[in-house]
Amino acid sequence: MATLDHHGGGPAFDGYLPRLGRLIEEYDSPRILELGGGRKPSFTLAQLPHNVRSYTVNDISADELALTPPEYDKALFDVTGDIGEFAGQFDVVFSRTLMEHVRDGQAAHRNVLALLKPGGVAFHLAPTLYAAPFVLNRLLPEALSRAALHTFFPHRRSAKPKFPAYYSWCFGNRAKMSGMLRNIGYRDFEIINFYGHNYFKKIPVVRAVDRAFSSLAERKDWSSFGSFVHMIARK
Repeated sequence: MATLDHHGGGPAFDGYLPRLGRLIEEYDSPRILELGGGRKPSFTLAQLPHNVRSYTVNDISADELALTPPEYDKALFDVTGDIGEFAGQFDVVFSRTLMEHVRDGQAAHRNVLALLKPGGVAFHLAPTLYAAPFVLNRLLPEALSRAALHTFFPHRRSAKPKFPAYYSWCFGNRAKMSGMLRNIGYRDFEIINFYGHNYFKKIPVVRAVDRAFSSLAERKDWSSFGSFVHMIARK
């Protein structure tokens, strides 16, 4: 079983840009929007699929958006709030490890649907419940979870800030997640599960038990215990 770490290794992260690129290439001259792109958009302009008409990077934080390179279009708004002029403007809306930080996942998914043109597609890479590290992150006080992350991954103190995670509407269970997306108006959806992570790599006994369980969950297709998803939903 391939394992994943919080920076990206493993199939969920390695397959993110290729799958996103294939979705973008389905459209003629698409307008694309990255949610929560902030300081580091998923694509450099040189990596963009050839057919892209415009690439807009969103963030809720003006400080984070100020770190976005100047050659990108920018959009400052809260995905759970007023999306205003941006409604119905995009063929592809996507995010990478953003949705777990949204307090109201239902409002976020409704707004993503509203941001899309008819026939548009949303694509999210997100960690999911009920993988053990994300359950712990959800249950522990933020100060304690931040201290644990910095203890086991000390480079995170300066490399990238830790934002609170709520995991609202971040479920690996395909039937549950598909039903939730259907109920807010998406017409088609695909939930692709990935298993494993590296959060326990410095705790040998816990790591071994967790990896054994993750391997079992993958073999049995217990999607509720996957660690990450690629979530694709079409308007």
